Amino acid sequence: MELQIALDRMELDDAVRLTERVVGRADRIEVGTSLVKRYGMSAVSEVVAASGDTPVLVDLKTADDLRTEFVLAADSGARAVTVLGQAPEETVRRGVEVAAELGLELLVDLLGVSERRRERLLGLLPEWVVLGAHLGKDAQGTGESVVDLLGDWVRGRRVAVAGGMTEEVVASLRRSGAASRAIVGSAITKAADPAEQASRMREVAG
Repeated sequence: MELQIALDRMELDDAVRLTERVVGRADRIEVGTSLVKRYGMSAVSEVVAASGDTPVLVDLKTADDLRTEFVLAADSGARAVTVLGQAPEETVRRGVEVAAELGLELLVDLLGVSERRRERLLGLLPEWVVLGAHLGKDAQGTGESVVDLLGDWVRGRRVAVAGGMTEEVVASLRRSGAASRAIVGSAITKAADPAEQASRMREVAG
């Protein structure tokens, strides 16, 4: 299972320094939505410059005007992007086309998506597209777990799991084989030693 480290809710300088510390300890670095909204595409280009050969995903959560946003991400050096599963179907379809055209990995964020909508997306999206099982920040701490979002639908799909990720959750996902990627944010970025914790998380992920 891959490890993706999400950088969110921090100063850009801190994000760059943290990236430099965890390079080689993660399969992907994520520039979170809050960084993009605060600093724009400069957040992406600066993290890309610090990430070496580690691919950078930019969490745009695109819902419209998809080509414009994906081109901005690609021009800034990102190698992966996200689109909201709740976006209009034409936007999601265009996401597949434009990502393939630009050589980008596409992650479709299933945040808040109904079971019916998810089934529709499963029939629409090719297998190379990553599906993001995502327990949102506002829902964390309510007793719900991101693991509760998983089920038989993950079989045969590339699934990234995000939201309230701890070592225990990552270990559980590894044992179950339910996910191909763990997206970990504050459990690493707020650790006393982020580099050491990233190494630990990667070991747990396998």
